[in-house]
Amino acid sequence: MKPEFKFLHPNDFTQEIKDQIIDLGKRSGVWQESDIEYYKKQFPNPRNINIVYQNEEGLITGFILARPHNEAVLDYLVEDPKMTKSDTGMFYIDHVGVDESVSGKFLGLHLIIEMIKEANKRGVFRFSAHCRVINGLSKVIQRKFRAGVDVVRRIEEYTDCNNEPCDYLEIEVVL
Repeated sequence: MKPEFKFLHPNDFTQEIKDQIIDLGKRSGVWQESDIEYYKKQFPNPRNINIVYQNEEGLITGFILARPHNEAVLDYLVEDPKMTKSDTGMFYIDHVGVDESVSGKFLGLHLIIEMIKEANKRGVFRFSAHCRVINGLSKVIQRKFRAGVDVVRRIEEYTDCNNEPCDYLEIEVVL
């Protein structure tokens, strides 16, 4: 099998696909047991963007979930009370998970680029995310999309990421 990025429609979520994504989420160190039910509910939403990267063996080694920003705001107000709804169409990058076997190969960034392409097809050009600082994701995204970054706000102890520092970003990108 040739490695590929694959956009998942709601009916593509077989039990095997769900299990692989959940396992990847746990191994990435960000998902806790309590997160699993939350993400299971997000998979079938047709307004979301779900993209996986499958390796040569067909195993999922990368996953991204993006949701309409205004739907995500309600779920994150406790962790980030400054997060507000947008008057413009925007996607919130809810989760990026990459298997440690491909760590350092910028797969997370490639997943974000694939998500942006899909969002652009839907007429959406703005994105928001809470990006981890310790693993360098925030810095990579700010560098890659610097011309479109218009909001950067540091949260020193972001509870949804094991109390690590995170940056809240808003970016406008057309690919």
